[in-house]
Amino acid sequence: MKAFVLGMQEDIFPNYGNNEAISLSKIQLTEEKYDGAKRHMYTRSSSSGLNDEDACVSSYVCRISLQNATSTFAGFTCLDKLIKVLQSSLEALEVKPNDTDLEKWAYIVHECMSGNGRNFHSVGHVFDISVDAEPLQTLSAMFHDCIYYNVDGGLNFKMKEALKGVIVEDMSCGTCAVRLVDVDAQDDNLLSISVSIFGFKSHQTLLPFGGLNEFLSAMLACRELGNSLTLKQMVRIIVCIEATIPFRKPNDQGKNVSESLFDRLVLTNTKFDLEFTEEEAIYAIKMATDLGNRDVGNFTTDDKAYFLDNTWKLLPESNIPLRQTNIYTMFEYQLALNKMEGFFNFLDPTTVYHSFRGLPPPETMSFMKERVEMNIGAARCYLRAKLVGIAVLSSLAVMTGGDSPIAMFMGDLPDQVEDNNDFVNLGEILNRECPDPRRIGKYVELDEEIFNLLHVGRKNASKFDLKNSPLAAFLYALIGDKGIELSTKSVVYPMTVESARKFLQTLPPKAVATIAYLCAQFAETRSAELMDIAVEYSNAYDSTRYDWPAPDSENRLAPQDIRQQLNISRSI
Repeated sequence: MKAFVLGMQEDIFPNYGNNEAISLSKIQLTEEKYDGAKRHMYTRSSSSGLNDEDACVSSYVCRISLQNATSTFAGFTCLDKLIKVLQSSLEALEVKPNDTDLEKWAYIVHECMSGNGRNFHSVGHVFDISVDAEPLQTLSAMFHDCIYYNVDGGLNFKMKEALKGVIVEDMSCGTCAVRLVDVDAQDDNLLSISVSIFGFKSHQTLLPFGGLNEFLSAMLACRELGNSLTLKQMVRIIVCIEATIPFRKPNDQGKNVSESLFDRLVLTNTKFDLEFTEEEAIYAIKMATDLGNRDVGNFTTDDKAYFLDNTWKLLPESNIPLRQTNIYTMFEYQLALNKMEGFFNFLDPTTVYHSFRGLPPPETMSFMKERVEMNIGAARCYLRAKLVGIAVLSSLAVMTGGDSPIAMFMGDLPDQVEDNNDFVNLGEILNRECPDPRRIGKYVELDEEIFNLLHVGRKNASKFDLKNSPLAAFLYALIGDKGIELSTKSVVYPMTVESARKFLQTLPPKAVATIAYLCAQFAETRSAELMDIAVEYSNAYDSTRYDWPAPDSENRLAPQDIRQQLNISRSI
């Protein structure tokens, strides 16, 4: 069986290229092994009684189960994998690349996507989104994230040379503005075509979230592959890479992203006499839409831990301080979470996936939208709990002398301690002290799955953070969804003494006292100030917020009494 993507080869869906919508009732999901890797294929089926879930399963959903799809190349290095994928894709297009070119292209992709800031948009991402893709999609996937201007700190020398005559980097305003050159003066046909397909114009300032990275990546593909592929093939690659610009809303005329891209392709086709037939143009946009949807495929996973893992990989890409493990400060971490929580808070689920002329089918789009809403909801809840947790530490920091490295208040990460037998940090202690949500369920409402993700952890630890979040779990178990939502509204950046006190008033006083006391055990230079805060909040019992015993009004707690009052283990 041929198997590129969505059964788009004629022996699977012979009418697909004729703008005929896929009939889900004629599809059944089968599994076959290719080179040791389990791949999901679509085949014709005479059966018509698929259940609702089967009817909604699409290649986008199925690919989520291919998280380790690169096992096809088990034993090969990343460069070997890149060379083999490039070679097989080009040979499928009847192009016979020489070894020198293959090495050069693989080196470019590998170097671009192996930078210090690349956690999610790394080489592995290329393989993940090109499983069973058609050759031109695969080549597009290879280059689509090569340029990540802000994450990589601009263009390195090699990329500046490769993209000479495309942009001007203007530093006149103190920050770097990236502007297109005068396109008409360049005598560069592929540059002019790319500008037309992206809807840009000469001298336009290119923005990171408005296609800067994708445009430069497409131009890099043009500069490297332009002499090996036909003009039509290069145009399809440009179109595919343009479609990977994420999270875009319909235009002012109400046309979705794919329809707008189709219109620009038609105009470009006429302007540059590209000789695309209408059928070929439709197919090109379908392939591009599919690649764009593949690029954000993790949004359809039913595994929240996996989704949050990928979310966490993005944090160091957009927040440079987090790349310095355990050196970043409370304020820097809070800012990173603030930005990520804000992103998910305003992310419109309808902008994640796009369709074009029946691809994906309406039933699949509806199913995918439900999955997107589920994962966005989980991310919002998880991030808010994390944000409240770090806001407590930021508040304690600003109230005791100002911002400091997060390790000062929380202790080291486990992999930074030589003798793990004696390892202890704030997280380890809170894991022991964390209330059981089933015991306190009568007091608060919470999502037990989110609590477990906080308490037990995501699937994998990151270089800059624990995979579990003991502080966030501790607070989430105490105040639940409503409490977290209330507290989040009082989180500000940067914290001041005034805003810190206002924020801490939204939390159970004993919780604040417990955290302050524990932090005092690590932050030796601020121990006295933190103990004062612990005493203050231990004596500020609020009977309306939590079922803790009130302090004796005639005998206010002294520092030496806090351990017993807070029921903190003797081992601390």
